[in-house]
Amino acid sequence: MARILKNILLVGALSAVICTTAACSGGTAYDLAVKNGFTGTEAEWLQSLHGADGEDGNNLTAADLYAEAQKNGFTGTYIEFCQKVLQVNVNEDNDTDTVAKNVMSVVSIYCGFSQTVGGGMWGNAQSKYYSAAGSGVIIDLNKEAGNALIVTNYHVVYDSSSDTKGISDMIYLYTYGALNRFSPDTGDEYGDGMRATYIGGAMDYDIALLKVEGSEYLKSSLATEAQFANSDEVCLGEKVFAVGNPDGAGIAVTGGIISVESEYITMSSTDGKGSVDYRVMRTDAAINHGNSGGALFNAEGDLIGITNAKNVDTDVDNMGYALPSTQVKNLCDNILANTTDGVGSVKVARLGVEVTPSASVPYYDANGNLRIREEAMVAKVSSASSAAYNILKVGDVFQAISIGNGEWVELKRQYQLNDLLLTVRKGDTVNFRIKRDGSVTTVSVNFNKDSYFAVYS
Repeated sequence: MARILKNILLVGALSAVICTTAACSGGTAYDLAVKNGFTGTEAEWLQSLHGADGEDGNNLTAADLYAEAQKNGFTGTYIEFCQKVLQVNVNEDNDTDTVAKNVMSVVSIYCGFSQTVGGGMWGNAQSKYYSAAGSGVIIDLNKEAGNALIVTNYHVVYDSSSDTKGISDMIYLYTYGALNRFSPDTGDEYGDGMRATYIGGAMDYDIALLKVEGSEYLKSSLATEAQFANSDEVCLGEKVFAVGNPDGAGIAVTGGIISVESEYITMSSTDGKGSVDYRVMRTDAAINHGNSGGALFNAEGDLIGITNAKNVDTDVDNMGYALPSTQVKNLCDNILANTTDGVGSVKVARLGVEVTPSASVPYYDANGNLRIREEAMVAKVSSASSAAYNILKVGDVFQAISIGNGEWVELKRQYQLNDLLLTVRKGDTVNFRIKRDGSVTTVSVNFNKDSYFAVYS
């Protein structure tokens, strides 16, 4: 059994210890005391629970009273004593209910790849088969139709040396408890694997979308869809748990806290041709090979991130990373909005300005959580052909943003600007509230040209 909180301080009169006959099979606590030799009145018995000056009882705990009740004949468990005698709700210090609900939104992913070797002037070309394992999260589910939309990392489904020129054409998904008979040697599947196809993604954001259609297994499964949380609200030290497919051995759960709520890491690009910067959250929850593409949940069971990396330096421990959920959701919506001929890409609105932080200050929010407030300032306007040319100027400080006729969003961190630009589509007008030369003003940028967007796939 998990650890039980046993130091509940009594709140209110000691008479709360008395229970009804229905609650305690041996009568009230006073009855038990009489049965065991106490000869005074009930009032005298209650007084006996106090010290001589009436002060010692102030530090009594439920555990103390439970021990005394056991001496006087109470045979129930500690939890039963708290619930039936003290009428206090006691919860076990674990997360089984939350995990049970959310683990069914995570899938193991197995991707098959083929590679032709040999051939050339000597002939004898042969096809070599190999596979890779990772994780994914169901973000949209239609059980009646057996359809699902799954987000994962781009590097889970991509291999630059394969005959398919990168993306696997043999992808199988498994929920927790499903019969897994995927063969890593041949790519054959005879169990409960759901065949998935690639919708789209972006290497530079390490995000890929998969879909499952018409799965009979999915129709009758316990699968559910994850609920996105706003990762901008994640706090330093917040409790989290990661669900994924570590080492390709099936769905598993690890727990930890948020070590850093937002930072940037640099990694080699998936195609090995360069490096890419990713904005991530850092956690000390165990993240291992195979966890890539899996879920990072908060204590309420909401999705706050997609795990994608860990620091494997031999001198470093407990440094795992996850792509923030708000950015991930914006990317998924962007891919779906920019799908052509069955394949989607990410189209990012570009202002054509360089932005740098002009201030960074820690503060406590209304709930006592430690936060950082940044000011993002225009440092350079790139060219006359950019979307914001002659609209934004060097020295402008961003304060808020509104897309179209949408609500104004206060910009407290520089990364929010980049995340929100992922939601801009061709033809949208983006309004900015800026501080310029000591005054606050509003400017608008219209994204009515294809050249105002960068495309990633």
